[in-house]
Amino acid sequence: MNRKHWKLLLLLFLMTFTVAGCKEKLGDEEAQKQFDEFIQSDFVDTMENDYLSMHIYLEHPENYGVNPENVDVQIGEKFDEADFEQDRQTLEEVKNEFDAFERDQLTEEQQTIYDCYQFMLELSWKASDEKFNYMISRFNTMSGDHTQVPTLFADMVLRDEQDVKDMITLLNDVNPYLASNLEYTKKQAENGTLMIGIDDVTERCQEIVDAGMEGSTLKSMKAHIDELDLDSAAKENYKKQVEEAYRTSFLPGYENVITTLKALDESKNHHSGMASLENGKEFYELLFQQATGTTTSIEEVKKQLEETGEDALLRAQMIVLKNSAAYDAYISDSERTPYQDYASMLVDLEKKFAEDFPQVSKLEYQIEPLAADLATGGIAAYFNIPAIDGTTKKQIRVNNTSNQDIDTLKTFSTVAHEGIPGHMYQIAYAYENIASPWRLTCTNFSGYTEGYATYMELYALKYLDADQDAKDLFEAMTIYEHSLIALIDIGIHYEGWDLKELQAFLEENGLDKSAANDLYDQILYNPTAFLSYYVGYQEIITMKEEAQKALGDQYNDLDFHTALLKSGQAPFAVVKQNIDAYIETAK
Repeated sequence: MNRKHWKLLLLLFLMTFTVAGCKEKLGDEEAQKQFDEFIQSDFVDTMENDYLSMHIYLEHPENYGVNPENVDVQIGEKFDEADFEQDRQTLEEVKNEFDAFERDQLTEEQQTIYDCYQFMLELSWKASDEKFNYMISRFNTMSGDHTQVPTLFADMVLRDEQDVKDMITLLNDVNPYLASNLEYTKKQAENGTLMIGIDDVTERCQEIVDAGMEGSTLKSMKAHIDELDLDSAAKENYKKQVEEAYRTSFLPGYENVITTLKALDESKNHHSGMASLENGKEFYELLFQQATGTTTSIEEVKKQLEETGEDALLRAQMIVLKNSAAYDAYISDSERTPYQDYASMLVDLEKKFAEDFPQVSKLEYQIEPLAADLATGGIAAYFNIPAIDGTTKKQIRVNNTSNQDIDTLKTFSTVAHEGIPGHMYQIAYAYENIASPWRLTCTNFSGYTEGYATYMELYALKYLDADQDAKDLFEAMTIYEHSLIALIDIGIHYEGWDLKELQAFLEENGLDKSAANDLYDQILYNPTAFLSYYVGYQEIITMKEEAQKALGDQYNDLDFHTALLKSGQAPFAVVKQNIDAYIETAK
């Protein structure tokens, strides 16, 4: 899980914009100068309007023109119904300003920024239609606010004493912030857009409440304070303040979530996909595009997923026909790697991957298990994004609650996804090769980032010393399962599948329909949650196959990966421009 944007906005799509007057036709140099000023202002406004973005991304915000004194220390904006209309007005003003720029007047670097900005702006503009008010759930079972807040505090980087003071302020904001999201959720019930797994959410919240003052979040915060260069008296004082805020705001906030959600009128809660909501299918199309970063239609993506799934299943069947032992090992999960700890995997991956990827500086990292009371079932691991100007070691957390053995193929691929050559390497490369702070902090294209990491979790199997048939079968079955999950998301939220239709789909694909209930609920309450991974992967594999076909013997992975990484976070239209340029140069 790449947690790049932990911004907790009221509307998923709305960005922070700067507003200025319209422009007349300008010369190229003047247009380029004003575009730089526009983007810099947008970057500063984004950082100064969201404390968490500023704190996560900037160790020294003043070096980027950002003034911390202008930033309200809070988890996120509180719900206010009037904000819907205000956001639309601001969005219209900035759209008019942005539309005044002409792309062909800009430099190549500026054109990349322009394309990224335009993609996000157009989605934001469509999503701001009032008919889509209250479509976004604040309490998705996998990544809702109730799951994000504990890990936010547990992983918070404390660089100095002021950060401790800010953390305490944020802790005191937990109860008001969750209460605000509950007001929004009650409005969803009134407006007919409530779609929430109340039992799952309240169960998770109850676990946090039951842990009380022994919870891992509180322990982690106190441990971070102990790591600072402060005298013992100051540390003890701050830890007492943290305990008080945790007792009086954090825990009551979760108690309030439990009480409020249980009191909701269940008859107003939808237990079918977004297609069942008024305007829900149309909104899902926007969610789909936002999650995947592609302009390819849902129908075409569905066709591609079906073909990919069929091809993967055929490859799996061919492996099993020649080596039934590989199938037995896959089913029993008995194929083992030589690793007994996460760090060793990353050490070996770092040694082996260099010939296939462009170089970056030495990677400094920590990889540790996620505390049991912070883990959620849908998250295998996650990578914490470091500051673009920071020196803190990169943090990877692995979810051990499933009791997954460390020496399995699945664990190895998960570490490769989050670490090397996945997210950690991907971010390190971007930080060293992309100069624009806006591109590094304000773009949010999870289809590219998660698609890349999913591609890498399978690509990295080539570096693993294990039976080749076992690795090939694992890869084929993973792709097959990914394709099915993405198709199920489309089925439930775009085509309106009910539980029986999901059961029939599973049976048609030779799977046990007994898993249908849990799978239906997971995808129902987390629309598009998996599409960034699986559709993003599909987009990258398609581009790779096109490059291999066009170049033949001239193709090599190093050059392809360099072109793939060049864009940083971007819609796939921009990524494809770089791949096409690589193909033309290599011919």
